[in-house]
Amino acid sequence: MHSSIRWRLALSFATIALLAALLLGAILLALLLQSYSARERAYLEGNATAIGRTLTQYSAAAPSTDAARELVKGLAFLSQARVRWLDAKGATLVDTGVPERTNVAIGGTVGVALATTPDASLATAAPPDVILAVDIPLTQTAPVSQAIFLMDGPPAATGGMASAALAGPNISVVSTYDGFGLNMEAPQALERSSQVVRVALYDPSGAVTGAIELSEGPAYGRDILTSVARGWLAAGVLAVLLASLAGWLAAGRITAPIHALAQTASRMAEGDLTARVPDAGGPASSQDELGQMARAFNRMAGQVESTIVTLRQFVADAAHQLHTPLTALRTNLELAAGPEDAAPQNIYLARAQGQVARLTNLTDELLQLSRVETGIAGAPSQRFDLAALVRGLAEAQAARAEQAGLAFDLAVPAAPVWVVGQPEQLSALVDNLVDNALKFTPAGGAVTVSLAFEEVTAVFSVEDTGIGIPADDLPKLFHRFHRARNAAAIPGSGLGLAYVKAVAEHHGGSVLAENTGRGARFTVTLPAGQ
Repeated sequence: MHSSIRWRLALSFATIALLAALLLGAILLALLLQSYSARERAYLEGNATAIGRTLTQYSAAAPSTDAARELVKGLAFLSQARVRWLDAKGATLVDTGVPERTNVAIGGTVGVALATTPDASLATAAPPDVILAVDIPLTQTAPVSQAIFLMDGPPAATGGMASAALAGPNISVVSTYDGFGLNMEAPQALERSSQVVRVALYDPSGAVTGAIELSEGPAYGRDILTSVARGWLAAGVLAVLLASLAGWLAAGRITAPIHALAQTASRMAEGDLTARVPDAGGPASSQDELGQMARAFNRMAGQVESTIVTLRQFVADAAHQLHTPLTALRTNLELAAGPEDAAPQNIYLARAQGQVARLTNLTDELLQLSRVETGIAGAPSQRFDLAALVRGLAEAQAARAEQAGLAFDLAVPAAPVWVVGQPEQLSALVDNLVDNALKFTPAGGAVTVSLAFEEVTAVFSVEDTGIGIPADDLPKLFHRFHRARNAAAIPGSGLGLAYVKAVAEHHGGSVLAENTGRGARFTVTLPAGQ
């Protein structure tokens, strides 16, 4: 079952769909992964550059201060990446580790004036870890500010500047791929990028003082890639199923004409020679390759049927024709064995020899006809002068015409008329037609043999003033063993004209028989071999 064309076509469609889905999915995932990887690196590079500019103002000893360390932690929190501050030799000065969930205090009023420089602010502010925003005026009388402090926990009222500043609420901040989530539940596991970016730090003179290294930043698009992969898998499975269904339906349309053709061939094999592939609405009516094949099969079937019918008729006719001389031969032999007088025996033996000669001629003619019709040729085809061949054969028949009291006219051009074929077969064709004309023309009549070259064809004709051809015999004149009713008394086998037709068609030509009013004319048209 699975070896049928329909199954194989359906599986082929499914395989093509699967390969296409795999290729497109792989390309899509690769492009997305490349895009998100570039985005992760660009994010780390941008933040590393910004952090490097911020920390350039600190000396190599600055990381020893708590304020500077907490500043780096705050920057790591804001960049959502691990920050390492390295010295000029690559030793780690500050390593923030991977940022985790942190509480943020927002709002409050600072009751004392803050210093105007970040260094002074950090030096005098004890409780806050990092001042994230300053210099936002709240009054017109004093340079007071609103400050946002990043804390490890709830702010402690330790007095001083910090206690006055932290009068606002604490908000839970969760790191996400898109920034910060406020008062959200932290994810169980946050995906981190494997990329590492390092930016050098320089002093005012241009000497390298250290480096800032960012790593384990947000892994952009991992969830998106997972969702896309799942969607691609579902879409691929659906595409394969749809392709299999489409292949099954398409294969059904393709194999239906093939099944019809196979059924018709089976019917013919069982003996029904009239079986044909359906035409009206069937495969033979379509204009595609299957329709062409069905029509070609019907033409072949018609030819096979015609050949078989002809063969059966030929066998029947041959049996009938052979039966007559065999019966006469048996009778003559029986009679020859009966009387004691030798004279009657000689008569019967002579008749028996005549019937044997008739059987021999009939057998030879059948053999020649079968060889022409089946394409079993003796000599290979060659280019030769048909005018010279007709002229030589006609001259040999002229003496016979003269003995029979017939006028014999020959009209053959002096120039060569070239044809391609087998001279032996065309010689037999010419002899048959001239012999019939002489045989069916009574004394005092005339026989005319002519040959002409017309454009690209050679036209050979034999015309007589004989007994003519009955109109109802014309359609069957070239059938095997058929003899016109006005020729029954004249010796013959009925195979001569069938042989003429077979030879003409074998050489790509045709033969035409017609009455002229005074007799009959046979015209053979052959392609010229110029």
